[in-house]
Parts: sequence; structure tokens; C-alpha cells
Amino acid sequence: MIRDLLTRYRRRPEPESTLTTADLDPALRHVYLALFDVQRSHALIDVAVEGSEAHFQSIILDVDPKLGAVTIDELFPRDFYGLPGQPLTITVRLDTGRKLSFNTHIVERREQGDDLVYQLQLPQELDYNQRRAALRLRFTDDFAVNSEFVTPAHARCLARVRDLSATGIRLQLPKGVAVAEGDALNDLNFEFAGRSFVCSASVRNVRASAEGATELGAAFVNLSKSDQRSLSRVIMQLQRERSRDAQVAMK
Repeated sequence: MIRDLLTRYRRRPEPESTLTTADLDPALRHVYLALFDVQRSHALIDVAVEGSEAHFQSIILDVDPKLGAVTIDELFPRDFYGLPGQPLTITVRLDTGRKLSFNTHIVERREQGDDLVYQLQLPQELDYNQRRAALRLRFTDDFAVNSEFVTPAHARCLARVRDLSATGIRLQLPKGVAVAEGDALNDLNFEFAGRSFVCSASVRNVRASAEGATELGAAFVNLSKSDQRSLSRVIMQLQRERSRDAQVAMK
């Protein structure tokens, strides 16, 4: 059944899009980038229907923020016939160990060739639930790692990395840079352990540090699998070295 679903998806032509993400509102841009990444990865999504305990599986076929729509394939098992207006909850497990979900409803059910597809309302926000904690490495003042990103105001900003994991980053911002929860950080890049990392990120929290500087915590949106594995390995190695050095110092 799942093999048939994936085969049908791969037979479909890639959607053509002239969308420029820079033209989107930051919050909508984050939603679009996250769901487009799910579409591009061919990840199976879990579909729960309000008022029913049944769960179905499908695949995202297209994400169109201009139309405010997400198109998904026919639901499996094939014993559900959705109606316009029907509320749904969509959930997908990410490779980072988190779970992404959002609430939506069916806008339209239509036949596309020999297939049945559903057009859903594009959500305004996404919910991320951590399935397991990612190992996080904190940087001391004598271990400087810098990062650069494009702010929602389309300005380039140089920031200092305060801690790092395979799923997110905490940055110390220079004075005068304004960001808020939900903002998207585009073209986020940093050098760590001899390797360059580039992705987008979504701001999860903003706070003042003990020194009075502004810090933000952001979740990576589209960091590649190889980069995630590389970060996890290096962070684990450095944490072990720190633990070993601390034990030696105590003797």
C-alpha cells in the first residue's frame, strides 16, 4: 500500500512555481518552507479526522501560499471520502526527532487524472513537539563561533553562537537588531568544526541575557540530513571531551 502511494507520487511531475519566498510575510514564509521541505522529502503524513479515531496516510503534493492551499494525495487506507469543510489534523515526524503538526480543513476534493486529491487550507502556524532532546553544546567566551543570517527586514546580521544542537541554535544579537517569535531567519550560515552549515530557521524565543544582550533561540527548518548527522557527531564528541576533562580536573 505504502509502496503504491510512493510510486504514484514519483510518477507525478514536479510542480512548477514562480514563487519568490522573499515576497512572503515572515510567518507565512516559515510555514511554506517547512511544508515544502516535507513535500520535497516525500515524507508520509498522518491524517486524523476530527470526530473519528481513524488515522490515514498520504503525501503532500503541492504547497501554494499564493492560493493559501496544501494539496495532498488520496488517503490510505482507501475507506475515507472527505468532504469540504471537514477538519483535519496533519502530523509528520521529522528526521530531527521532532514532530510537526497543524490543524486545517478540506477546501476541495477533486479528481486529478485517475487519482483523487484533496486541497487543504494552508495553516497560519505549525506546532513542533520534541520527541527526544537533542544534545546541546554551549560555547564559552573563549570559544567564539559566529553566524550570519538575513533578518525579516532583509538586512544581513552577524551574530555570535551561544549554543548549538542538531535541531537548533541560540544566537547573541548585536544592538539594534529586532526579531520576534515566529520570525524566519533566512540564509542562516555558520562555520563549525571545519564545516560550513547553511539553512533557514524559525525563531522560537527571544530573551535578554544576564549581560543585557539580546539572545534568540531558533529551530532549524531545512538543515540537510548529512549536516544534522555531522552536528550530532561533533557535539557528542566535544561533550565527551569536556566531561573527561572535568573528571580529570576533579582528581
